[in-house]
Amino acid sequence: MDQISPSKIRFIKLGAGGRWEGALDRGRLEWGTKDDRHVAGLTGDWAAVSQAYIAQGRIQSTATGYTNEARAFFDGDSDAMWITFARGRMWWCLANPEVHVAADGNGIDAAYYRATRGGWSDRDIDGRVLDFERLSTRLSQLQGYQRTICSLREDQEALCRRYINATTDPVQAAVAAARLELRLHLQALIQQLTWHDFEQLIDLALARTGWVRMSSLGGTMKDVDLVVEQSFTRERMAVQIKSSANQQVVDDYARRLDERNAGERIMLICHSPAGTLVVPPSTGSRRLELVQGSEVADLAINAGLVDWTIARAL
Repeated sequence: MDQISPSKIRFIKLGAGGRWEGALDRGRLEWGTKDDRHVAGLTGDWAAVSQAYIAQGRIQSTATGYTNEARAFFDGDSDAMWITFARGRMWWCLANPEVHVAADGNGIDAAYYRATRGGWSDRDIDGRVLDFERLSTRLSQLQGYQRTICSLREDQEALCRRYINATTDPVQAAVAAARLELRLHLQALIQQLTWHDFEQLIDLALARTGWVRMSSLGGTMKDVDLVVEQSFTRERMAVQIKSSANQQVVDDYARRLDERNAGERIMLICHSPAGTLVVPPSTGSRRLELVQGSEVADLAINAGLVDWTIARAL
């Protein structure tokens, strides 16, 4: 998909308590309550629109705010982008200029709507979902806006354009590239560890991610190097640690670990796989989890064990 270059970007809230969320499914940009029904008949005479709000008992500042929202909705700019937040994601659309009367604004439907061009989307141009977890609070804080429609600040608009067009900030891109390089070199460094140090690295990494060792390190249990347990869920996992392994080794360990009667998760960790290893089909109720190659480096990075690995590999 080509880059999207809207003339402007606005935020719109989908009604109080999200009562207009159905607009996402209907492919509409919706706005207005029963108190806004006079707007359509006065479009263009914004002073009259404001006076009508005052006649309803609003103070001047509130009437001005409502009028500005009406002007934004009725402005007819089909190149303006609208964003909103719902269902754990950010949504965006472009809307046709024509405004239609939808309902009386009393229920789950807004008073007016504009048909969207191609519907609402919750994805960037590369097809990735715009989950809240991906969004900076500079943008997601718009959820707390007390009224219905507002323009974005310059920094918010720039951020929104980057998210939707799947572009990265130059500093962000540089950090990502540096992390990839760290991952590559750390993988090579891990391959220099003795088996004992590698086992200790895995033990530390698991511990820092919430897995507590229940067995003695370097013990003599058949087919298993570590048995660990999640402190919160009490879930257990049997772990086999290998410096190197080929597919035959993986298949054999999968079979033997699956035969264990303890009922825990089973995992094989290997820093130097011979080729691309795949998890074989499980014959039982559990499936082997395989962590190999660069994934081991990721485990060490995420657990904050880069300096530890550097020191041990010297």
